[in-house]
Amino acid sequence: MEAESFDLMGLPGSLLLNGQIINRLNLEDAAVIISDQGNALAVEVIEFLRLWFDKSETISMLTSGSTGQPKSITVTKSAMLQSAAMTVRFFQLKAGMNALLCLSPNYVAGKMMIVRAMVAGMNLITTDVSAHPVKNLEKDIDFAAMVPLQLTKSLEQSIEKLELIKKLIIGGSSISYQLETALQQLKVHVFHTYGMTETLSHIALRAVNGPDVSQSFLPLSGVKIACDERDCLTVEVPFLFDQKIVTNDLATIAPDGSFQITGRIDDVIISAGIKIHPAVIERKLASVVHHDFVISSVPDQTAGEIVLLVLAKKLSAVELFKLWQAMEEVLPASEMPRRNVHVDNIPVLSGGKTDRNGLKSLLAARSLIAEEQG
Repeated sequence: MEAESFDLMGLPGSLLLNGQIINRLNLEDAAVIISDQGNALAVEVIEFLRLWFDKSETISMLTSGSTGQPKSITVTKSAMLQSAAMTVRFFQLKAGMNALLCLSPNYVAGKMMIVRAMVAGMNLITTDVSAHPVKNLEKDIDFAAMVPLQLTKSLEQSIEKLELIKKLIIGGSSISYQLETALQQLKVHVFHTYGMTETLSHIALRAVNGPDVSQSFLPLSGVKIACDERDCLTVEVPFLFDQKIVTNDLATIAPDGSFQITGRIDDVIISAGIKIHPAVIERKLASVVHHDFVISSVPDQTAGEIVLLVLAKKLSAVELFKLWQAMEEVLPASEMPRRNVHVDNIPVLSGGKTDRNGLKSLLAARSLIAEEQG
C-alpha cells in the first residue's frame, strides 16, 4: 500500500484530492477553499474525510435499498481498508495514477473509491454525480467506477472523453444486452462488479470486454462463496471476521469457482405452479426487444400470477405482432408473457436498479387494460 501516510490505527492519513494533499492538519483550511471553488462533489469528499480522520473506528453508511427501504449499517474503517486493498491489488493501482470519482460518497461505492485512492496514493479527481460525468474530463484516468446509466450516456454523448479512462468498473445493477454489445468496441477495459453495501462494495468481478471477457463473476482473493438450500449465494469475506452474508441472489457456481447470478429469489414469479425468473427471461429477450422493458406480473385468480411484458414505449398493433413473433423464437411457451402493458416510466431505485416491487404495486393498482393486451 502506497498511501502518503498512515495514522496510529494503521489507516491512511491523507488523500491527494484534485492534486492537493489533504490530511488532518489542513482539512479545515482545504474545506474552505474547496467550498469557495463550488466543487460540490469535492465538498462531499471533505465531509467523508472528517469522518475518516476522527477517532472512531467505525463509519455508518446506507444500503442501496434494493430489497426495501435503505437502512444504516455500521462498518469498521479497518474492514474498508482491507476491501480497498483487495481492489488495489487486483487492478495494480499505484501512487501517481489518477482515479475518477463520479459517485456520491453517501453510498458505499463513492466511499470506497475515496479509500482506494488513499490506499494506493492515487490522485482522486472529482467530476459530478450526473448521468454524463465525463463531459468535462480533460485528464487521463487510470481507474474509475460508474453505474450503467452513466456509462450508457457517456457512450452516447462523448466516447472520446470516456476513452480517457483505462480501467472502469460498473456496478449497482445488471448491464443490458445493448450496453454490453456496445462495450465490445470500446478501448476502455470494463469490468462488471458483484457486491453490496454489506460486503463493502464488490467481492467479485467479470471482464465485460477485452481478451478475458466472461459472463461469470470471479471472486477476489480470499472470498468464499457457496449456495444455500434455496440456491441463493452466500459470501464469506476475510475482513468481515468470518461472518457469512446470506443473499437473496439465485446463483450457479462453476467448478472453477466462478459464478453467475440468475435472478433474485424474491422476484420469482409462480404462474400455474411454474417458477419463472424475470431476469432470465429479460436476458433472453434483450436481443429482440429494442425498447426499455421489464418482465413483471400481476395476481390472477386461476394461475396465481400471470407474466407481463412491461414496455416503456407504446407500440402499434403491427409492431406488437412482430415483437411477439420474435419473442416466440427465443422463449419456450412456459416463459412467454401472457400480456403486454405500457407504462410511461419504469420505476428505478436510487442506485439505478429496476424497482420491481414498485412496478408490481403500480401494475396491481391499475386494472388490466384490455387495449394493452398483446
